[in-house]
Amino acid sequence: MTTVKVVRWVALGVLAALVVFTIVAAAGSRTEPLRRLVVETLTERLDSDVSLEAFSVDTFPTVVVSGQGLVIRHRTQEASQAPLISIASFTVHCNVMDMLRRPRRFRTVTLEGLVVNIPPGGLKIRRGGSDGPAAGRPATELTPPPAPSAADQAAAREENDGESPIIVDELLANDAMLRIIPRRADKRPKEFAIRSLRMQSLGLGQQMPFTASLTNPIPRGEIETSGTFGPWRKREPGSTPVAGDYSFQNADLGTIKGIGGILNSTGSFGGELNRIAVRGKTDTADFHIDTAGHPMQLTTTFDAIVDGTDGDTYLNAVDAKLRNTGILAKGAVVGTKGVKGRTIKLDVEIKDGRIEDLLWLAVKGDEPLMVGRVGLKTDFLLPPGEPEVVERLQLDGRFDVDAAKFTDDEIQKKLSGMSQRAQGKGPDVRDQNVVSDLGGSFRLRNANLALSNLSFSMPGALVRLNGSYGLRSEAIDFAGTVRMDASVSEAAGKGGFKGMLLKMVDPIFRKQGAGAVIPIKVGGNRDKPEFGLDVGGIFKKK
Repeated sequence: MTTVKVVRWVALGVLAALVVFTIVAAAGSRTEPLRRLVVETLTERLDSDVSLEAFSVDTFPTVVVSGQGLVIRHRTQEASQAPLISIASFTVHCNVMDMLRRPRRFRTVTLEGLVVNIPPGGLKIRRGGSDGPAAGRPATELTPPPAPSAADQAAAREENDGESPIIVDELLANDAMLRIIPRRADKRPKEFAIRSLRMQSLGLGQQMPFTASLTNPIPRGEIETSGTFGPWRKREPGSTPVAGDYSFQNADLGTIKGIGGILNSTGSFGGELNRIAVRGKTDTADFHIDTAGHPMQLTTTFDAIVDGTDGDTYLNAVDAKLRNTGILAKGAVVGTKGVKGRTIKLDVEIKDGRIEDLLWLAVKGDEPLMVGRVGLKTDFLLPPGEPEVVERLQLDGRFDVDAAKFTDDEIQKKLSGMSQRAQGKGPDVRDQNVVSDLGGSFRLRNANLALSNLSFSMPGALVRLNGSYGLRSEAIDFAGTVRMDASVSEAAGKGGFKGMLLKMVDPIFRKQGAGAVIPIKVGGNRDKPEFGLDVGGIFKKK
């Protein structure tokens, strides 16, 4: 997806150079008039202010065209902004006979110091078939741009096809830079270091093979890509074809606040700039969230549509596996006008996973708090911003756990004892696995997990709770009820005078056809949870 963005903007720099070569081929070798013609033509065709420091043409024994200090500043840019395109120097080689043929042919073109600066908000590129919103699509719009009709595609081909006035056999650019300028002056630009770029058979009406090696800034990693670009659709750039394969290796997720791991990805892409189908897979052997710090293997395969004119991505299907838990997702990664960064909005579903995998990812501790089979559905929203991922992440969903069991012996003993008393058998702790049918709704905001309608059953009792858990603080704050088959006196197993006193209070707790409904509260933290009677809830009406 990043590869598509890089190809698009670097192509602008290459096309600017291509215009220069076309002028040279048509006008001959008169240096100063030719230099003025180059500047005037680029100014008109690119709607830009253009300067060229030095320019020369040698015609013996071979034709060598060279220039220095080519700077192109779009007219929408302020003078204080970095220019859209700058090329420190360029050199063109060809034979005299190549200049006399049609199409005219340049053998090699070398660009040094190619820098493409994308201004805040980018530059508007027309989308195939319309002037639709190239950027700033609301984050709630999850529909990719429509595929162009057969008539639109035929019109684009007819408009652009035909013999190119020139052909460049090979273009080389080393140590180029694609720089995305932020809106805020105090923020550093995002830089894509293009170590090498090689394009072949360049022509204004040509399909152009390319290979490139570059460094992606966030997450930081190395990209190798190859494919074809073009022919360039001059009236509808969004309909320009692009296709290829990529490899994204050793991407350090630690460059994104709040998560970590080394990601590797491979895939392919193809289509038109405003609707590129991307299919690929990723493998992160040690994915983790900082709140827990537990490394886990995360693999994904994905099928997406990328709008290369604005970078928005529409995820048709993501099939992920987190250790032993399969995760299905679909949604979009889109920009919002006036907001830096992109919003990730997904629908996520787990049909038959393991609760311990999810807890191990998100919660601290030497082992997960609970094990069992889990099913889950949630809305997933990650808006852009500076705070770490866990602070920005928003979840709204519901989960159900079958055959749940707490891994902490003390918690399990307390629950087992509660089950025995709820059946009127006294505090016998012989039964160990007593929890089943755990479920509830959850809502995550600002690293605080709110749980509502949380319930779980055990022999003799049904527990209902509402409350919250702090992913960073690990603080527990829950209140609810325990519904028991046994009455209070039966659960206590007391005889004599104490038993008589407890029987006197049985009516207070006997509600809703149960032997007793006792209000409880759970506090403390993950390491030392505290269970107690909620005295204030005893006389509340249910």
